[in-house]
Amino acid sequence: MNKINDLVDEYKNQVNNIQQDSLKEISNLNYLITLSSDYLHLLRLFVRQRGFPTEVDEIHFFKDVKPFVNGHLKYFSHVHTYLMNRPKVNASKQKKYIYIIIDKLEAHKIRQLDFVRYYRHKATRLDHIYFVRGSKTIAISNNINHFVDPEFSTSHDDMVAKIVAYDLLITYYRQELKLLKSKKLDYLNEDILPISQRFSWTASKTDLVELLYATHAIGAIQNGNADIKNLAKLFESLFDIDLGNFYKTYGEIRARERDRTKFLDNLKSSLLRRMDADDD
Repeated sequence: MNKINDLVDEYKNQVNNIQQDSLKEISNLNYLITLSSDYLHLLRLFVRQRGFPTEVDEIHFFKDVKPFVNGHLKYFSHVHTYLMNRPKVNASKQKKYIYIIIDKLEAHKIRQLDFVRYYRHKATRLDHIYFVRGSKTIAISNNINHFVDPEFSTSHDDMVAKIVAYDLLITYYRQELKLLKSKKLDYLNEDILPISQRFSWTASKTDLVELLYATHAIGAIQNGNADIKNLAKLFESLFDIDLGNFYKTYGEIRARERDRTKFLDNLKSSLLRRMDADDD
């Protein structure tokens, strides 16, 4: 078992050095998938050549060792598929896409809930059935891959690998959702509109606040469902300006004794004059 432990330690050291950001690159995922497959192959060769000195060692291997490597292989493969198929849409729709994936993961977990509970509670009474090769009493799974290589598979080691992958994926998608939430209103990131191409607001901040509230009031953005604070951030990003306490500014606009919509009135007048001039 020393050789197996050395192989797994080598693999764990490489996996533990993985940063979340590195999983956003397809090339890195390709490397990690290959790495996991290679170590799984090395473990297969060792088991075929050496076997296990005791049943306890065999149970440990198929309950803990192989599922760790196989679970990470499933994890990296799943993330690879996600990145390749992820829709190029706004943050809100990407979040919905992730929630659909999580629902599918949860549904699969529920289908295997009895075994998940057995594994989570660190039960051992059925280990001699679940994690010993060639067991006479075997729970048939829908995944025929369990039986492709009887020398390197038991009835439930792949189920444990799926639990390992599930835990990793839930953590991954929670971080993705957190990132999407932070970027929810980053409509004008630098990939879309570089800073050098942004436009400066040259009227007063008060005028922009007036326009902000008018835009919100008429429901011109997101059918009026956008929060005023989020719209303010969008305006600030678009026009490279800091609106400061725009709530207070709006209060001052409301408190005007006359010309409460001065900027909007000027907008209308200016546009009408432009139209008249263009008609001549």
